[in-house]
Amino acid sequence: MTFANLPLAAVLAGLAALAALLFLLQQLRIRHTAVTVPTTLFWRAAAREAPVRVLRERFRHWLAYLLLLAICALLWLGFAAPEFGRQESARHHVLLLDGSAHNAEGDDFARAAAALQADLRTLPAGRREVIWGGAHNVQLLAPGEDRLLLARRMAGLTPEASPSGLGEQLRLASIPGAWPEQLEFIVYGRAPVDAEALRQLRPGVQVSRGLDYGPPSANRGIVALGLADARSGDWRRVDALVRVGASEGTPRGALAAGELSARLNDAPWPAAPEAADGGFVFRDLPAAGAIFTVALPAGDGLALDDQASVRLPRRSVLGVAAAPEALGAVADAIAADPGLRLAAPADAAVAVRLGGSNFGGGLPALVFVPMATQEAAFQITYRTGEGAGGAETRLLQGLDALGLDQIDATGLATALGRPISLVALAGEQPEVAMWAALLDEGFNFTAERDFPLFLSRALRYLAGEQAWPRYLAAATPVQEGVTGWSSATSPPALDAAGARFVPGRGSRLTREGDWAVALLSDAVTRREAGVALGRFAGGGGAQTATTIATWLALLVIALLALEWVLFRRGLVP
Repeated sequence: MTFANLPLAAVLAGLAALAALLFLLQQLRIRHTAVTVPTTLFWRAAAREAPVRVLRERFRHWLAYLLLLAICALLWLGFAAPEFGRQESARHHVLLLDGSAHNAEGDDFARAAAALQADLRTLPAGRREVIWGGAHNVQLLAPGEDRLLLARRMAGLTPEASPSGLGEQLRLASIPGAWPEQLEFIVYGRAPVDAEALRQLRPGVQVSRGLDYGPPSANRGIVALGLADARSGDWRRVDALVRVGASEGTPRGALAAGELSARLNDAPWPAAPEAADGGFVFRDLPAAGAIFTVALPAGDGLALDDQASVRLPRRSVLGVAAAPEALGAVADAIAADPGLRLAAPADAAVAVRLGGSNFGGGLPALVFVPMATQEAAFQITYRTGEGAGGAETRLLQGLDALGLDQIDATGLATALGRPISLVALAGEQPEVAMWAALLDEGFNFTAERDFPLFLSRALRYLAGEQAWPRYLAAATPVQEGVTGWSSATSPPALDAAGARFVPGRGSRLTREGDWAVALLSDAVTRREAGVALGRFAGGGGAQTATTIATWLALLVIALLALEWVLFRRGLVP
């Protein structure tokens, strides 16, 4: 016999404590003492000196004691929840309800929810919990909570347009101490489990499925959406790549280009896409900030991946005011970039000048300074009070926005004899300052492709232009375009630790209305089944405990009735 709520030692200790306490209470008796007082004024003092209850030296009324002990012991055992004949009831059970797009076909989700609730009744409350496995894993029912709470918390839940969070939960289960040593992970849904995740599980962890499914129906879907500079060379246009995935037996080649429809905002895009390796390309889309949406014909196994959208970038030619003494290699880089043009300071958005010059003083500026006046090779100044995060966050943003991770810092440091570093400071006006010595032809910085990239990114960073996503796919790090991030905003591509932003769900993602996407992953669209898992056999312990608790309650009621009868007959006090 085992107990669901208490260990055996605690149950036995509780029974012993009850027996001792009731024994002492039975020794308490009422003693009547005659006290003569000269006046009733001393009545209270006499009552205090002659207590009513005292401990007797001789134990009486064994029948009453045994009845009380039996009643209290039954109540204590009912609280401990005894279980018989279920050796596996000592395991902790994690029931994961698959809320991802894997479980969105037909009545798959409804069947999974019903099977979970049925199995939940067979498990002890103290050793089971329920987790929602969607884009973000959420605990729906904690150990010990009443299962009736689950129905209310599941109300309105539907599968999300996201990959499954099962892999994340299995990685957590492989960490010692995250859950009890003996753990059974039960999946209610089609979320696949890969062989590598099973190999990494620690001993004592089992993974099973809560119900059986038939083979999924055929499906095609949009799994990725990418944007690139237009092949035509027009700066104000972009090309869009749409990558299509399909389940086994449904090849992508069966999709004709004419079946893939597209819209700019609410207007149909008239041009048909070109077939490309792994997808289709829409050419020369206007980079004017419209929402570009592509859609597949409906009617396949999964509707959540039949449509995807992204907000196209807003691209304009940036006016750059450059001081004559700062031209040279800078002029060549500006001329080679179709998105940049030389302009007068009054018609420019940013300026390029040498340190100590006031040229374009009211504009954000790229400044070339002597090495003796600046410790770091690159120094970013951001406007005080704008944007989120401190200097460290700004440093990470600047490194990514300016493309400094692409330059040959080791080679430049060797040639200069000084380390190449980057610092970020707060100031009144956005500015990027770099050593003027790096422009010398002897260091080969301006002759490499890294310099035009750095110059283009730095000028757009100073102008506050927003980056646009090069490639979007759920569960895949976002890849930004070549434009820099505004000094007043934090890029969604980097979190506080500098890690790449990964969209978890295929819902609408926005940052100041700049972009949106609705995508799933290859695993969802291809209807991958993963490793075959065994079927959960059911707990059985909770039903046994419930039955025993019912009988214990009936016995308590019967003993209370017996005590009343004995009391009425004068056999117990």
